[in-house]
Amino acid sequence: MNEPKQTFVRLTRSRRGPIARNFRAASLGLAVVAGTLFGTLAITAAPAAAVESGLPTNAMASAVTSSAAGALASLDEWTATADPVAFRRYVSYRTQTAQYAADQLGYAELDMVTAWASTPLAHQRAVLAAMTQVGVPYRTNTSQEGVGFDCSGLTTYAWSKAGVQLVRQSSGQIQNAARLDRSTAKAGDLVQYPGHVMMYLGVGDAVIHSVMRGRTVEIDTISERRVNSVRFGDPTS
Repeated sequence: MNEPKQTFVRLTRSRRGPIARNFRAASLGLAVVAGTLFGTLAITAAPAAAVESGLPTNAMASAVTSSAAGALASLDEWTATADPVAFRRYVSYRTQTAQYAADQLGYAELDMVTAWASTPLAHQRAVLAAMTQVGVPYRTNTSQEGVGFDCSGLTTYAWSKAGVQLVRQSSGQIQNAARLDRSTAKAGDLVQYPGHVMMYLGVGDAVIHSVMRGRTVEIDTISERRVNSVRFGDPTS
């Protein structure tokens, strides 16, 4: 269980203002066109729970979930077929999803794009799997796609999509992970403080997590109260 960390204004307003948000909306339209030209359109709607819950969520939630779903579908296609077109489409969707996440938090897009591109492929898959669930409600003792997650339920779900099985408890997850310094933590690594676990996005204090009851899976930043006491760990090592 986690306590409220910040006012929700920070989550729902991009620091780049309306021009950047309009550009992002336009770029999503371009991605749909690009996907069609590539021959496979992998964009899907946001999880139903994100729409139906009525809970506040990230302003970029729909764009993030759609783009992340496109990335995962393209990655699966490339893995199965080794088709270079599928891989190029994957890189395009991954880049776009990273840009949306950066724009949501006000980080430099290039930093986020580079962090995601340079992390291992399993980490990329875990990050993108988590991103497809932005807006899904927090639910205690739940780890169900499109329905609900608690904090360790989200990390368990995301890493299972990369073929890594985590224990279903936040302290156990970090204890079983290889300890990392903040300077060596990568996108997809775990971030934990007692009672709560998150997934690092590779830049600054950026994370994705299932926050608490009454909230949702959100792109967020580590609480200022916790930023110097969190632990980082790589669940693949």
